[in-house]
Amino acid sequence: MIHSLPAHPDPVIEGAIAASCQSLAGMGTLLEHCADALQSGHSPGDLRGMNHEDYEALYAVAMQLYEAGDHERALPVSLALVAHEARSVKYSYLAGLCLQKRQRYREAAVMYLLALGQDATHAPSAFRMGECCAALGETESAQQAYEHAVALGRCDERYHHLQSEAMARSRRLS
Repeated sequence: MIHSLPAHPDPVIEGAIAASCQSLAGMGTLLEHCADALQSGHSPGDLRGMNHEDYEALYAVAMQLYEAGDHERALPVSLALVAHEARSVKYSYLAGLCLQKRQRYREAAVMYLLALGQDATHAPSAFRMGECCAALGETESAQQAYEHAVALGRCDERYHHLQSEAMARSRRLS
């Protein structure tokens, strides 16, 4: 259970949420005891015996919660994914979305920055980072993020719709 939220009605989803919260709570101890393995390239998920199927199952739960508008429950699951497998753009991006919906803009921007570090061509992360910076009143950073989204939209037709919106938002900030 998260804070004062009642248990989720689906026991599988509630179990995933509880396991994610527990996993995040124990992350400090794992990092302390396994520093050498982590420095040699293993992820915390590797050290806990997690595999791609485990990550994707958790991602499906987080997406289901996010799409249902249950951002508070989706957040710990998405953060657990990032903590255990930080090399995935979609996990970082989803954590950013959850944080942004919770109006935790600075933390969301960090997740989008992490996603862009994993894939500098991920226009949705640049666009969302622009939104977060604008919400924080960081106009110059917002414009830079929107300009990056515009440039990425020019290079990839999948992101053309973001290009137009990023241009409009950048103009409004000027």
